[in-house]
Amino acid sequence: MRGLRRRGPWALLAAAALAAALPAHAQPQGAKRRIHVRGSAQIDAVAWNEPGGFVVHGSVIDDARSALTEQPISIDAVTSAGAPVDLPPAEACAPAGAAGAREHRASQGGYVITTDERGGFCLRGRAPLAGATLRVRFAGGPLYEPAEAKVPIEALAAPLAPVILRIDPPVDAIDLDRPSVNVTVALRIDRSGARGFSSGAPFERERLTVALEDERGEKLAEAQTGGDGRARFELSTERLAGPGQGALRARFDGSAVLAKANVSQAVVRHAEVALALSRPLEPARAEDGVPIDVDVTSSRGPVDGGVIEALRAGESVGAAPVAAGKARVVAAFTAEREGTVPLTLRYVPAAPFWIPGPVLAVDVPIAGPGVWRQIALGAVVLAIAGWVLGGWRRAPKSAAPGAGEAKDAAPPGKAGVKILGPSEHATGWRGVVSDAHDGTPIAQAELTIVVPAFEGSGIVARALSDDAGAFSIEAPHRIDAKLVVRASTHSSYEQALPPPSQLGVALITRRRAVLERLVRWARRHGAPFEGASEPTPGHVRRVASRNQQHDVERWATRIEHAAFGPDPVDERIEQDLGASEPKPGASQLTS
Repeated sequence: MRGLRRRGPWALLAAAALAAALPAHAQPQGAKRRIHVRGSAQIDAVAWNEPGGFVVHGSVIDDARSALTEQPISIDAVTSAGAPVDLPPAEACAPAGAAGAREHRASQGGYVITTDERGGFCLRGRAPLAGATLRVRFAGGPLYEPAEAKVPIEALAAPLAPVILRIDPPVDAIDLDRPSVNVTVALRIDRSGARGFSSGAPFERERLTVALEDERGEKLAEAQTGGDGRARFELSTERLAGPGQGALRARFDGSAVLAKANVSQAVVRHAEVALALSRPLEPARAEDGVPIDVDVTSSRGPVDGGVIEALRAGESVGAAPVAAGKARVVAAFTAEREGTVPLTLRYVPAAPFWIPGPVLAVDVPIAGPGVWRQIALGAVVLAIAGWVLGGWRRAPKSAAPGAGEAKDAAPPGKAGVKILGPSEHATGWRGVVSDAHDGTPIAQAELTIVVPAFEGSGIVARALSDDAGAFSIEAPHRIDAKLVVRASTHSSYEQALPPPSQLGVALITRRRAVLERLVRWARRHGAPFEGASEPTPGHVRRVASRNQQHDVERWATRIEHAAFGPDPVDERIEQDLGASEPKPGASQLTS
């Protein structure tokens, strides 16, 4: 599936970066630029009347198909006209043979029940509800959006055993360039809601028909369950709609003893994009721009959306949007003489369901510059040469050592200390403390020089950076000394003290530090924690949940909350996450 994942944490970081790049006038005055991203929840439920009462049964999952456990679910009922219905007393479904279940009385017109360890819930009313529809609601929370499902109540002549469907393994993405996709639907009978059946009564899970539909309600295929209660489909991708967001819905229509059930799975249908020239290229002057007409297609026809970018030696020289499978790129660059110039065209998608295919290499024919253009260019060269020769007679101006280097240096992308030039003094250090990724200065960063000591802290000098991140610290140089740098929002860094010099100190934020710790952990442990793409907290959490590695699941969840939650990450939280990192061999994979 080419590693597609929904709402991956690195995608959330990209969204945060886009928000931070908004111009100042697009954001509220004085407001902190903070993004809160919540996952979506989904409710799958069925309900029916039976002699003496009604039953509602279902489950709540998130967009990664993980169960939402210990979550309150509210249930009320309305008529077809939308009027509220008085509800009878109800109780949670008890397992077959159990002594009883806690009663749930209607409160302000509805029930409240908590999901179990599988995200499921089951409620049995003590009187039928004729002509009513149940509204099942999940209120949401800090990590999930609210969800609601309207469940019609069907009339049945006898008690039924509830059925739970699950698409296992989950199908998050479908490659439309492949002829088929395998889908497996697991059917499980919930004996806890099977009132009227003895505890030892067998339920046949074989030869039960399960239908597979898409988001349009169109039936795609049917299959019967095997002895393990699984229906297996080899679904032809030709029957699916084109690239985009969609859904797969498994449906079981019930039997004489089993209730109806359904489950939905959100999917992304994607296809690879191919590029081709619409017509042969004609010679043109590079400075004026070379028009390049491109056909942008896929196995499902023309592509709409995204950008075609032209590159020369890795640098962008032109771009154009894609509309109805066409794009016209005007590539502008400099060329010294007539001939051909190699360019590379690539597709940059604007949606996750278009996958860039191979780049298109083209040789662009270049016409030579005109005579008058060459004369004008020669005059400019002579003028510049004269100005340079005249400048040799001027006394050069002195510049602060290392200042230009510190200003022009690109952020290194990792924590560290870089020597930018010699110090003005033999016993001091000067420099700037900045963010390792965006280069912004870090104010009030504490820099200390520490030496080994039998008593005391061993600190021989301390300094704080100003609002521009600049610092100055004086002390004699010792080869056994360390430089320690701390900041409130950034992870601490220490190394051997360099000789007196101009320094560029880079720190990474604590949020990035905890994410990098998880990535390193996943790479050390390998598959299935490390996939084709960089591992994320959500991926590690889901793998650990499937394999019953609860310590890893809890640790990945805490890192996800720290990296993407609204609360700041201080030094105590960072150290606690490091101390609680699961040790190798602490738990083994079960599958």
